[in-house]
Amino acid sequence: MKLSSYRFLPGLCLAVIAFSHPAKLFAQSAYQPSWSSLEKHNEVPDWMRDAKFGIYCHWGVYAVPAYNNEHYIQHMHNDSPDYSKLGTYKRHLALYGPLEKFDYHDFIPMFKGEHFNADEWADLFVKGGARFAGPVAEHHDGFAMWDSDLTPFNAKDMGPKRDVVGELEKSIRKRGMKFFTSLHHELNYTNVKMKPGWAGSDPKYAKLYGSTMNKQEWEQMWMEKCKELIDKYHPDVIYHDAWLEQVPEKNLQTYLAHYFNEADKRKQDVIVTYKGEDIPLGVGMEDHENSNPKNIIDKPWLCDYSIGTGLSYSWGYTEGMEIRQAKEIIHTLIEVVSKNGQMLLNLSPKADGTFPDDQKDVVYKVGRWMWSFGEAIYDTRPFSVFGETTPAGQRVYYTKKGKILYAIFLDWPGENAINLKKLTSERLAGKVTNVNLLGLKNLVKCQNTLSAGGLTITVPAKTRVPSDIAYVFKIETE
Repeated sequence: MKLSSYRFLPGLCLAVIAFSHPAKLFAQSAYQPSWSSLEKHNEVPDWMRDAKFGIYCHWGVYAVPAYNNEHYIQHMHNDSPDYSKLGTYKRHLALYGPLEKFDYHDFIPMFKGEHFNADEWADLFVKGGARFAGPVAEHHDGFAMWDSDLTPFNAKDMGPKRDVVGELEKSIRKRGMKFFTSLHHELNYTNVKMKPGWAGSDPKYAKLYGSTMNKQEWEQMWMEKCKELIDKYHPDVIYHDAWLEQVPEKNLQTYLAHYFNEADKRKQDVIVTYKGEDIPLGVGMEDHENSNPKNIIDKPWLCDYSIGTGLSYSWGYTEGMEIRQAKEIIHTLIEVVSKNGQMLLNLSPKADGTFPDDQKDVVYKVGRWMWSFGEAIYDTRPFSVFGETTPAGQRVYYTKKGKILYAIFLDWPGENAINLKKLTSERLAGKVTNVNLLGLKNLVKCQNTLSAGGLTITVPAKTRVPSDIAYVFKIETE
């Protein structure tokens, strides 16, 4: 698509006309663009509560400069003398020249994704134990990772010249996983304070930088991008970053009504996520970014968790980035699930479409634990208490599945009597029939006694330690 043609899109014009009269558009639909109607939607279907673990990826133009974090577009434009975002502006000038000559859009031809392979990505997700997966469909930078008719700044027409979202949708569904996408473009309008004379201030780049667009046109484009993503790829989950208050409430309601109605036609149980109070309780699934509540939350929730850590704390790939290790990820997942949550792990591919070896190694280790001991995670529900610390100092978390209770230790308890004070005869409401330590080859039967003072488990002498990450005791009750 030529840059000069982006203002005159017949499809967009028709959609604008239709969405200008939502009462007519939704007259015969199950969901209307109002919170009272949208609250009738099942915000967290059982498939998500069973799936527990997903993987997504921050992959976009920001992987080209690969510095600091995925907010490069914002940091490179902040030339204030007291700005402290690890020197992004000064570094950009030193490497690429002044913003009058080299702006963010100049990175797009360098974003080639020449080694991107959707099947290889999907295989990695499966190996990691994910049951839902997908890409960031658009970040704050305004570059759509799908084949869009609404903006020329998309991965099919520029950069990789591939429909990244579409290819991943096919590969992910082919492997039996639910398809996930995330949208962060609600911040696009206020993300960059464009100055006259900078290369990005040219009107032909308005749909990339957002802030130079007419506000009403931008708001309409925000909603139409959401609708286009739904109509082309039918995601099972659409994740939203924060800042939805920057979008008119009616636009947000209209988009959600369309999403739920289209899913209803397809008999598809879909989820929209949100943060804080961006969407009223009961409409979507609340997300706790990189955090864990102190206690069990009654309504199922999501924790999106980045493999990136350290000072830059990046979700997108950066050179020299620090990453979390498999043990930390699994330990966090265990705690999340014990408190009625589900985890979404973020990976950070390079600009060429490949994953760094250190990230792949972590995913393989996470997957090895999940494929071996995942019965304590998948298809489970929280117990009446999320966990405890034993008198000997071991941290343990609980999940349940029917009459089976799982006690997941983050620390190896050793060949000693383990007293779990929270697992009283009253809480277990009956007799414990078996306690087994899950192993890589077979179960290890453990002695146990149950009383009002808790459950005591004794591990047989010379028991082989079954994992270097976490240890699962399967407790069967009547």
